[in-house]
Amino acid sequence: MRTFGRNACIAVTLISLTGMAGAADIRVLSVGAVQNAVRALAADFGTETGHHVVLTVGSPAVVTQKIKDGEVFDAVIVSEPAMDRLDKEGVVNPESRVPLAKTGMGLEAFKQALLAAKSVVHGDPTLPNQSGEKAERILVQAGILDALKPRLKIVPAQAASQELIAKGEVEMGLYNVSEIPEGKGLALAGPVPALLQIATSYEGALMSNGSVPEATRAFIRFLANPEARAKWLAARLEPPAER
Repeated sequence: MRTFGRNACIAVTLISLTGMAGAADIRVLSVGAVQNAVRALAADFGTETGHHVVLTVGSPAVVTQKIKDGEVFDAVIVSEPAMDRLDKEGVVNPESRVPLAKTGMGLEAFKQALLAAKSVVHGDPTLPNQSGEKAERILVQAGILDALKPRLKIVPAQAASQELIAKGEVEMGLYNVSEIPEGKGLALAGPVPALLQIATSYEGALMSNGSVPEATRAFIRFLANPEARAKWLAARLEPPAER
């Protein structure tokens, strides 16, 4: 497993973004948890370099399936465990891996609030590298999973589960903090207490079969540029500490 500390030197090693021969379309496949920051930074990158980032966003399961189906991308952004697997399978270029940010679980209030809630929703805990898996582990650690089960709803589709909250059909939910859209009938009550927190770290890397490696490498490193910190923080994601 990789840590931010071990990879900080990679994250802040930048190459020139100017003077590249011609504009390129960079096909990036990403999980949804980081999409708000990546979209904003992709726009900045395009303005600065002339390259065009074509972003495809999906759940971890969808991202995995697209890769298995042979769809071609230049870069991928997934959780660290998922990247470890892609690395082992030879799908990504190992030396190109760059840590980008991490996020923790948030609650839409904690332990007493959950126990008092009439209903609680989270994602499918059987799907690896998704928020439902973390949510169940947190409830187990808090010692309240069994008490909540009669009022607990499992909804794999995050948008659908959040819509239940927005409509008042479910009272609370557990999601990655970066995936709670404020102003749509939802409100972030706060993060899960530190003692129960389970963070997910995300990395970017070049795909082994990408067609524009130079431009893609520049984009991945642009995402890890210290000047990108504000965009990550605005999206409720925590970038690596500056060194």
